[in-house]
Amino acid sequence: MKRRFKLMLFVGIFIVLALVLSACKPTTTEAPSVETEAPAKTEEVTTAAEEPVTVTYWHTMSDPETAQLEKVVEAFEAENPNITIETTRYAYDDFKTAILTGLAGGSAPDTARMDIAWVPEFANEGALMQLDGVMPGFEEIAAKTFPGPLSTNNWQGHYYGLPQNTNTQVLLWNKADFEAAGISEPPATMEEFAEDACLLTKGEEQYGYALGGTYFWAPAPIFYAMGGKVVDDGITTADGYINGSESVAAFSMLKDLFDKGCISPNLLGGGIGTADGHATGLYAMIIDGPWMVDIYKGNYPDFEVNFAMIPTGPDGTTSSVVGGEDVVIFGDTEQSEGAMKWVSFLMSEKSQKMMAEVGVIPTLSNLIGDPSLPAYFDVFLKQLETAQARVPHPAWGDMDGAINNAFQRMLRGDQTVQEALDQAAAEINALINQ
Repeated sequence: MKRRFKLMLFVGIFIVLALVLSACKPTTTEAPSVETEAPAKTEEVTTAAEEPVTVTYWHTMSDPETAQLEKVVEAFEAENPNITIETTRYAYDDFKTAILTGLAGGSAPDTARMDIAWVPEFANEGALMQLDGVMPGFEEIAAKTFPGPLSTNNWQGHYYGLPQNTNTQVLLWNKADFEAAGISEPPATMEEFAEDACLLTKGEEQYGYALGGTYFWAPAPIFYAMGGKVVDDGITTADGYINGSESVAAFSMLKDLFDKGCISPNLLGGGIGTADGHATGLYAMIIDGPWMVDIYKGNYPDFEVNFAMIPTGPDGTTSSVVGGEDVVIFGDTEQSEGAMKWVSFLMSEKSQKMMAEVGVIPTLSNLIGDPSLPAYFDVFLKQLETAQARVPHPAWGDMDGAINNAFQRMLRGDQTVQEALDQAAAEINALINQ
């Protein structure tokens, strides 16, 4: 009863805020081992669904993804004739409100594909079903997935979802810019990256590197590759992590390149966007995701996209940041067995390969090098082996804001890198302890 009250209070507060702000459209990590201890009173469900049932599934997929999803549904229903999957598509900006409204009215879906940043938030409010120790085959499925995407489903020692699809960022380098500067290959280390960024800079005519902004997603690949961490593994403190030596070194390198003019000033607003600037030769290097393939096909069909792994940091390893969506089961579902079968199928090689046909990056690590996948997936799948999730915490959005503001203060010279990150650490600690 106490848990249910907490969830209803959470839903009620959100809906009240949405009504107050009705003039605006609602807007739409390290984890422990998957071998976690299940609750004492929880028994693993192993029986098949005997009676015909309908499992509801909500998502925010694109047009091509939605069309392909219907083929996945057909394949699942062919193997499970007693289970019907009823899908509902939402616009991303409306999705969170729809879920919360459904929870408040007792009409939430059985399953959903949701943003990875939302899983800890909904799990913390008791809205999601715990899967480890409950869902048949969970441990086997989890062991096959990339650790970064899997970790986004962990909250307080248990898993409340599985990574249905994922993405990460890698280095994009403009081959023509590099050749004009006499550089034949993309940088392999952060030292080479910093050197190349300045060698490729020609005043306002060309910048060696450009970021899309100061929000954490933009510098995160460099931050993680340099060994930076936002908080400790247990998410108990930011002291010595976001303001630790590795994190300070990562932001110091970016600040130094910015001061030298080797990073475009567009990250503080204005200027040419990173995608357009890279394709037209203004930005020799950017860091971005697999969606750039289709963006360039549509807008710059003659531009050759060149991908490379994020340069290695001082310890010789590469890293990046995890994006994507997780599939979850809602705690109030009356179709738990059918829902778990559906989730298991979405995590199967068959389903993952089907969705890959429309550009969806799979989360199964054994698909690296699979000849049936698009060739450009290879660099992203390899990068996912070491890519890291942003902090899986309900207050991540505010933590992101603290880092964003710190990055802006150091770039503008309002504070030193250390001072800015010390302030961010204090703000993040307050969020952890609230």
